[in-house]
Amino acid sequence: MLRILVIRHGETFSNAENRFSGHQDVDLNEKGIWQAEQLANRLKDEQIDFAYSSDLKRATCTAKIGLKYHNIEVKTEPLFREMSFGKWEGLNVNELDFDEDERLMEWWKYPDLSMPGGESTSELKERVLTGLNRIIKEHNEKDKEKTVVIVCHGGVARIILAIALDIPTGKVWHIRQFSTALNVIKFFTKNGYYVETVNDINHLRVSKKKEKVIEKQED
Repeated sequence: MLRILVIRHGETFSNAENRFSGHQDVDLNEKGIWQAEQLANRLKDEQIDFAYSSDLKRATCTAKIGLKYHNIEVKTEPLFREMSFGKWEGLNVNELDFDEDERLMEWWKYPDLSMPGGESTSELKERVLTGLNRIIKEHNEKDKEKTVVIVCHGGVARIILAIALDIPTGKVWHIRQFSTALNVIKFFTKNGYYVETVNDINHLRVSKKKEKVIEKQED
């Protein structure tokens, strides 16, 4: 049995300004670093056997901080990069141009609609599934429980949850994923996926002194 901890990265400067990051390599902001520190405290006593991260630095930095109490190698996996938003990357919603296709005003409803110069949700699902299947094939053992961490992005975490729950791709963006959200999924060789925890951010509520920092979590 394989226990999979799927974690979204901490907040970035782009997140704070509601900008599409996609494949842009943006840094965690101060709040995001603090969130990753709280995640580390949350994971401190977890038995973790393997760890993977998107190769974008907002994910690798979250993994480095979040797993600092574990003597474990974090392998980078480009298949777990965020969805590419093409020409939209670096822009916020008020700066978008919908002249190319009016459906883009509600892009999340159309899984096969590609961003201008970017990916569709269906394409994102295809590559994330490739990475997920690879991890399961390599680490799942029928008679042993192993735990693997995947530090990734909001879109990727939603896709993994949708795969586990067999949710239609068009509903992926209805799953909430806050910064450093923890999702716990178990994979059994015979019966497949079971989802135990979704969008858990209890580790961000540990300090009343930080209430102003964590009172509002953004998608």
